[in-house]
Amino acid sequence: MKIKELETNLRPREKALSYGLESLSDLEILALLLQSGSKNRSVFDLAKDVMCKCDNLEKLFDLRVEDLMEIKGIKHVKALQILTGIELCKRALKKKNYGASILEPTDLAAWFQMEIGLKDQEHFVAVYLNAKGKIITHKILYVGTLTESCVHPRDIFHDAFIYKAHSLIMVHNHPSGDITPSPQDIEFTKRIYELALLSGIQLLDHVIVGNKDWFSFKQHQYLD
Repeated sequence: MKIKELETNLRPREKALSYGLESLSDLEILALLLQSGSKNRSVFDLAKDVMCKCDNLEKLFDLRVEDLMEIKGIKHVKALQILTGIELCKRALKKKNYGASILEPTDLAAWFQMEIGLKDQEHFVAVYLNAKGKIITHKILYVGTLTESCVHPRDIFHDAFIYKAHSLIMVHNHPSGDITPSPQDIEFTKRIYELALLSGIQLLDHVIVGNKDWFSFKQHQYLD
């Protein structure tokens, strides 16, 4: 159905203005973002195909221009409209995390689930914080294969000393989606924890993110 065929108060734009964006369904949000359909397809047809392409938003943050342009009726402009919205969300979440004091793993989990949770390769990130718990910077120290990662402790502490970090948090993803720490994850975390004690830089947490959930070593008392 075309938007102009709907009653005025049921059209996404008018509905959002009257009742707020939260009143719109996921499909209506996408339709509003796309703004219009193509020559032979309504905006709702395009939105439905985008929903299918990203598994009902589950893989939205992993979409590429090429993926979206496989949909009939979506060219560069509409693909970029969607990806621009996604990129803005990522930047806003990053900005929010950089401006706040990081007190719990939940403060970082949502950001890194968006950033690396859906990647098909393992990414290892070190987040460096000052004495007030605010982020100084974060570094992707390794991008590995589906089953293997290799991060040397000196790479982690090298930047910690350069930035005069008071503490750090390690984050990596499990491309399989299973956030259960492997024996190698546990052993590596213990090793970094011991080295952190010797160096005077506190290891606050090691967080594993997947596409739906996350695991905190601190919350599960591995760092006690």
